Amino acid sequence: MANPHRYGFRFLKNRWGGDTPETYTGFFASGYTPNVTGATTCNVNIGDPVRMMDSGAFQLVEPGELDDDDANERTFGIVSGFPQVLINDDVRPNAYYPTGTVYGTNLNSQTLVQVIPVEGAVWEIDTATTSSSFDTKAEFQAAIGSVARFTYTQINTTTSNPKANPMLELNFGESTVVRQLRVVGLGRGFEQYDLTLANVPLQVVFNQVQASPWRTAGSNE
Repeated sequence: MANPHRYGFRFLKNRWGGDTPETYTGFFASGYTPNVTGATTCNVNIGDPVRMMDSGAFQLVEPGELDDDDANERTFGIVSGFPQVLINDDVRPNAYYPTGTVYGTNLNSQTLVQVIPVEGAVWEIDTATTSSSFDTKAEFQAAIGSVARFTYTQINTTTSNPKANPMLELNFGESTVVRQLRVVGLGRGFEQYDLTLANVPLQVVFNQVQASPWRTAGSNE
């Protein structure tokens, strides 16, 4: 029986105490259509990682690549809600951002998105694949402290809400030189999961972030 899959990055706790995350309200550009590695023409959903452009608009984050620190791989925060979206000429909250939503120059109809900044927080995310190197608790515990990255594994591609579906790549360690995330623990209910299958929850923190004081460059991009 397959492990249950819980979508995206889930806020777990603040590293310095407190279980209620702070949120930041930003916007998507008019007509924004996600187009990143592994996630094309999908909607944006709660649990997706986003970065802030120099325009102030948010976009999906690119999965980490080898041996670099590209600006498009740095995360500002995780989507937690959509308080205002233009749907059928009506502005209202929505459960997700429909790709390509156009509001033009009418900022009263602007797509608004709530984001939880990633710095200082511990997140939970499911593993994307299976591996004979990671099918015991001891092997997963040995990955704690290692660097990693997320990838997109799109789901619901034939429905009205195709999802990017960020998941943790089951490939850890400095040999990969992908520093986007760091594994810091086993996920909630870890003992209840079949470790030979995908969707095993792990706890991570973000290494590549946009927020000051970690980033001091004058540009987000």
